[in-house]
Amino acid sequence: MNSPWGNRGELLRSFGWSYDYLLWGISWLNVSLMIADAPRTKELPKDEDGNEIDYENDPPANLSTKDEIKNYLKGLI
Repeated sequence: MNSPWGNRGELLRSFGWSYDYLLWGISWLNVSLMIADAPRTKELPKDEDGNEIDYENDPPANLSTKDEIKNYLKGLI
């Protein structure tokens, strides 16, 4: 959504509200909090076969020095 109207349309669709209710029936502060607290999803990267790569199953890294930890964290960002 790139505009307030897109956000409003998504809210109407998601919650089944009327436009009149969105404008006059609920405070915009509550709507803003609902938007901020809404769950987000992130798509997993895919390998060359089109299968999703799940990094959660990778073995944990064995980091023993400060530099190894720093380099590992740089790789995550």
